[in-house]
Amino acid sequence: MKMKKILLQLTVLACAACQANQIDAAEEPLVTSNGVLFSAPAHYPAFSWDKVPVYMMFADGSRLLQDSEVRKIAAETDFICIEKNHGLKPLGDAVLGLEHENQAFKQVQPGIKVLGYLNGALTYPFTRYTQMLTKEKIDQHPEIKAYLMTDPKTGELAKLRGLYGYNVLNPDMRAWWSDAAADMVRVANADGIFIDQMHGFGWLHPADKNQAVIDGVGDMMAQLKAKIGPDKILLANNGAHIEPVFAVSDAFMFEHYKRSSTHTKEKLLQDWQLMEKIADAGKLCIYRFGASADGSLPLEAIEEGQERPRLTHEEYVELSKKQLELYLALYLIGAQPYSYFQWNWTWTLMGGPLEHYPEFHKPLGQPLGKYTRVHLQGWEFTREFEHASVWVDTDKWVAKIEWK
Repeated sequence: MKMKKILLQLTVLACAACQANQIDAAEEPLVTSNGVLFSAPAHYPAFSWDKVPVYMMFADGSRLLQDSEVRKIAAETDFICIEKNHGLKPLGDAVLGLEHENQAFKQVQPGIKVLGYLNGALTYPFTRYTQMLTKEKIDQHPEIKAYLMTDPKTGELAKLRGLYGYNVLNPDMRAWWSDAAADMVRVANADGIFIDQMHGFGWLHPADKNQAVIDGVGDMMAQLKAKIGPDKILLANNGAHIEPVFAVSDAFMFEHYKRSSTHTKEKLLQDWQLMEKIADAGKLCIYRFGASADGSLPLEAIEEGQERPRLTHEEYVELSKKQLELYLALYLIGAQPYSYFQWNWTWTLMGGPLEHYPEFHKPLGQPLGKYTRVHLQGWEFTREFEHASVWVDTDKWVAKIEWK
């Protein structure tokens, strides 16, 4: 009887070990296209190849999210950013908007990662740190006014899109700005922060200050990373090509904001190569595109500065569904572990995040290798996933995804 009991216990242990081995086998390690093992730290969001990894970023300055909207977005993604002025009207401060929505999302999905937003160049006056940076208030704050860019031609404060700009060559500004960004993360208990615009207004500085501008932007980001700590995400928009920024940031966005310069076949190929570099370094990236009213035209048919047609919300919804295959294919050709896809036509809540795209819910599976360039000097590329075959021609601006 005693022997039977021992045998039974051994059988149970053997079954448990077998099940554990099956689980381990099912959880394949994440490996980049270059064969580098990707080991994600605990503060990164969840990532899986089971379906398209989606990132979302949005704002509504007039209100807070409804419970149904929180649930809808949380069902689509584990990784979001609360953008610029969210919740400004009801709460008076975008920092409070971030804090409110962070709490709302964590109640629905505790593991979701929620980032705040701050601009690294423009003085959006939506936060407690920047509310004085307006024409009406700036003269009352001479210490902050000293942090702003001056137009060398006029001697007046420089403006872009009606906003003042930070002078990255001023070390006091860099310390003040990084304190503000870090405080936003602390107050809202956010999982990190998205920093927009890495240019440092280089064109307004003398040519011999180009490297100093780059170093200044890098120092701002390095100070911020040190202040938020190693367990928070620092996401730099369009900053992966800036070496001082790359060195200290955890994540990068490819925004693709201007069709004439960011949608060329040469630039897209550079994107995919840079995505490999990001993943090989154990960092995250977001590959963002947006539906466009001129999106059905080949690149060479789009004239710079031509007037774009105005569309209704419903028309943009339909347009985004029609254009998705092309842009999703561009992402999949270069996608790496911890590469996320963002699809929206504006940065507002109503610009895409609340729409449903069946492609984001289809089985995708692990990539079966790096992309293939069909002809050595050509612009057709293919890539195989467990449940999808991807083909794109970046010269003719066409693509096809076959879901298996």
